[in-house]
Order: sequence, then structure tokens, then C-alpha cells
Amino acid sequence: MRFIHKVSKGSKFNQIYIPKEMENVFGIGDIVEVRLLEKSLKLCYSKNLLKLTEFKEKLIREIFSFLSKFKEIEQIFVVGSFLIRKIEYNDIDIVVITDNKKLEETVYNKLVDRFNLKFHIISISKKNLSSLEQICPLTRSMFHYNISNKEFNLSLDKKIDKKHIEFLLMMPEDILEINVNSRVFYDNMRRLITIEGFLEGKDEDPIKVDSELKVLIGELLFNYVKNNEGLDIKELKKVREVIKMKLDKIKRLLK
Repeated sequence: MRFIHKVSKGSKFNQIYIPKEMENVFGIGDIVEVRLLEKSLKLCYSKNLLKLTEFKEKLIREIFSFLSKFKEIEQIFVVGSFLIRKIEYNDIDIVVITDNKKLEETVYNKLVDRFNLKFHIISISKKNLSSLEQICPLTRSMFHYNISNKEFNLSLDKKIDKKHIEFLLMMPEDILEINVNSRVFYDNMRRLITIEGFLEGKDEDPIKVDSELKVLIGELLFNYVKNNEGLDIKELKKVREVIKMKLDKIKRLLK
């Protein structure tokens, strides 16, 4: 990227500093060429996100810089536990805004090769994001805390799409009948609390969701399911009772 322009003095905007010792080289009226050597990367924090450590900011800048070579990517986000937990995260969640769904696997492989870290990549089109941020509690929860290479403000408008909510309830309904590992129970209880909050007009803060779940099932059982540990019959019964209770309430709210 480059442009050609005439040197002027005291321009009101888009000024480029010329060092004093080079004033004899570049004079007013000279025609010069300006070429981009390296793009300055902006870190755009969501309003809810606290300042990250220098280490995390540096890593995110490197990730954004690396992904900037993919011209099909319109915008990049880091979301998830990497932003809100000091060390208790399993991977780095990356959302790329692109119309090319096939890019997801390529981005994942390139990031792993470059950084030797675990990533989770989600690709979504700008059009779909615009729709989902209004109707999907899980999407809103995911973007509640984010950092991006461009400005982004989560929509204040919410719309209740009954069919979409019913689709989100399918997994929690299934695990009332089938055996799954405890982490799946954890994820689905959090899903239900998030949906319930959405329907009641609350924000979808994932930190508050975890706090509510901890109160519901107790800190010990909370840690078991979060860390995917085995559950005994009594613990399994309690988890399923919470899921059924939340499902019943959500269905009443949808009527």
C-alpha cells in the first residue's frame, strides 16, 4: 500500500512528521511517496473487558498480525476464558468474520503451526453475526467479553426467536436421557442459565452465569462438572434436576 503526495506545511490533518535534520532533503512542494511497511494493530476492547496483561496483549497482537494476511477475513475477535481467567483456560477462542466457511480449518492449522498453542476457531459471516447477536443468547454471551482488531459494539436490540431458542434447547433435553461426561452437563447448565437470562432481559455475562451455577449446585459439584470429573448417582440426579427445572422455566417464559 502506497500513495504519492506533495509536501506541504501546516496541513490540518493526516500530517507526517519529517525530522528536523532532514528539512534540507524534503522541502515544501516536493513530490514524495509514502509506503506502508507495517500496519499498526489496534486492540479494541469490549466495554466489559478489563485491561489484559502485557503478555496477553502481545500475544493477541501477534495473532492479529499473523491473520491479517488472510484477505478474506474482515474482522478478528478473541473471546472466551483466555480473556477473563488468569490461567484456567484450555485454549484460545478465535472468531473470524468471513464469508468463506472453508477458511476455518486453514486458519486453525496455520495458527497451531505458528504459535504451538491450542486454538478453537469459529468462522461466521458478517450477515449472520448481525442476525445472531440479536436473537441468540449464546452468541451474545460469547461476545460479552471480546477484544478485536476493529471496533465492535454488541447490539442493544434483542429479539426473541422462539424457533431458535427451541433449537438451543435440544441438547439439554437430550442429556436428560443419555449418558454424557460431566463437562457436557456443565456446558448445558450454563447454556440454560444464559437462555433464561436472555428471556428475562438480563445481560449474558458468562462470569455471572458461572456464579449462579455455583450457587445452584454447590461449589464442590460445580468444580466436578467444570473439570469433567466422574459423578456418582446422587450427583448425577442433582445435575439432571437442575437441567429439568431450567428447561421447564424457559418453556414457560416462551409461552
